[in-house]
Amino acid sequence: MTLILRYGRSEDSAARPDAALIASTYQKPRHLRLALASIALQQRVAGRFELVIIDDGSTDETFEIIERFAATVDFPVLLTTHRHDGFQIAKCRNEGVAASSAPYLIFVDGDLILPPDFICQHLRRRRRGSVFTGDCYRLTEEASADLDEAAVRSGTYRDRVSAEELARVRQADRRARWHSFVRHRRYPTLFGGNVGISRADYERVNGYDENFRGWGCEDDDLGHRLRRVGIRPHSINRWTCAYHVWHPREPSCPTEWLDGPNVAYYLRRHREYRCLNGLVKCQGPGAARDAQAALPSAA
Repeated sequence: MTLILRYGRSEDSAARPDAALIASTYQKPRHLRLALASIALQQRVAGRFELVIIDDGSTDETFEIIERFAATVDFPVLLTTHRHDGFQIAKCRNEGVAASSAPYLIFVDGDLILPPDFICQHLRRRRRGSVFTGDCYRLTEEASADLDEAAVRSGTYRDRVSAEELARVRQADRRARWHSFVRHRRYPTLFGGNVGISRADYERVNGYDENFRGWGCEDDDLGHRLRRVGIRPHSINRWTCAYHVWHPREPSCPTEWLDGPNVAYYLRRHREYRCLNGLVKCQGPGAARDAQAALPSAA
C-alpha cells in the first residue's frame, strides 16, 4: 500500500507545473538534506515544477526533514512511501509518477547535489521521442565527509571534484554523444539517478518494471524498451551535471555486474516493450511467465 503526503501549495491554487522532479531516498537523512538544499536553489523555474520525494520505507527522521523543508519553499512537495521490503527503486519511481501531475518527469537520486540550472536545463532540452540522461561527478569519501548545507548554498561543493573526475565525466559525455550520433543499439545507457522524459513516452512503455527488486538492471531494461519504440537516450552532461555525495555501497549491489540479483531476469529471452508489472499492472498471456522469471530462484 502506497502512502501519499502532500505539502505546500495545493494543486487547486497553482497552475499545472511543467515538470515533476522525482527524488528517491531511503534511510539517508544527511544526503537528503543536502539534496533538498540544492533543490531550493533552482533558478529560472519558479512556479514551473513540483517536487515528489519517493521513499522506499524509511523509519528514521526522513519524514520530519521533508515536512520542515516543505514549509520553507514555494513549490508543491509530495511524499510517496510504502513499507520497506527490500530495495524497490522501480516501484518507488512508478509511485512518484502516479502521484505527480506534470507532463515532464525528471528522476534524480536523493544522494545528489543539483547545480542551480539543473531543472532549467532539463526543461530546455525536453522533447517527445527523446530521453535525456547523465552521469554525475562522484565526490570521494574524504571530499564528502564535512559537506553541509552551507557548502551547498555557497557552491563550494564544486571545488571538491578532482581533475580526474572532471575528465572522466567529459570523456563519458563525448562517448555518449558519439553513440547517439551513430544510433548505437545499446548506448548511451540510462543512469536512473538523472533522467528526463516526457510523461507520454514513459507511459508508452508502462514505466519501470517492478519485477526488478534489489540493485541493478531496472534502468538498462527501461532504456531497452524505450529504444524498441524509437525513443532514444541522449546525454545531458554537457549542459548540467549533478554531484554525488559518497556513501557505502548498497547491500544488494554486487562487485561484478553479472552477479547481480536481477541479471537473469533482465537477460530473459522474451520481453514486452510495455512491461506487465509497471505503472499500470497488466494482465495478459505473458504475465505469469514474467512473474515467474522475477522470483529469486530464477535470478
